[in-house]
Amino acid sequence: MSRFLGSIWKKSRSLGGFSLLENGKEFSRGRKSPPGQHGKSRKRKPSIYAYQNKEKQKLRFLYGLRERQLRNLFISVKKKKGNALYNLMTHLESRLDNLVFRSGLLGTRKLARQWVNHGHLLVNEEKVDIPSFLVKPGSTISLKEKMANHEIVKAQLQQNIKPPAYISLDKKNSTIAISYSRYPTDEELEKNIDVSSVIEWYNKKM
Repeated sequence: MSRFLGSIWKKSRSLGGFSLLENGKEFSRGRKSPPGQHGKSRKRKPSIYAYQNKEKQKLRFLYGLRERQLRNLFISVKKKKGNALYNLMTHLESRLDNLVFRSGLLGTRKLARQWVNHGHLLVNEEKVDIPSFLVKPGSTISLKEKMANHEIVKAQLQQNIKPPAYISLDKKNSTIAISYSRYPTDEELEKNIDVSSVIEWYNKKM
């Protein structure tokens, strides 16, 4: 399945008002209820299958993954020692595009992916143009100097978005650097998705 290129607003509505931008801005243009004349007003409780699938879709669209990417990631983390849920989420949070977004440097993961693809970012002073590149704790992500004064960057920095405790954003003169100090703790991981149900979904499918 190809990457989703449709309306973020419609997709967020179809997921029950779940903000894929994580700030609710996509709902500024309209309501949160599911598409349709009256939204989905079914009184009966959704099946376990439907619930798990919805949570999986939330996770996939939030991080911008194709179906096959998420499936392969699940297979990979299942082979590792430790908690599969934690391994899955720390993997997603350690992606280069996600860290750029989390830092507050760029406003959406989609834009962060584009900038990584275009080669505007360095990891430990080396060019990386793969959004899914896994950044190790202790690494530094820097923006190329020619992009430091870009209007998008200046407008975003004016918002003074506070990044999570494990990420810091430093701006000195014409250089902008993001430090990834450690993996997030359980308490710092995404709380608006029932990731355990996603794990159960794939366990049943394998």
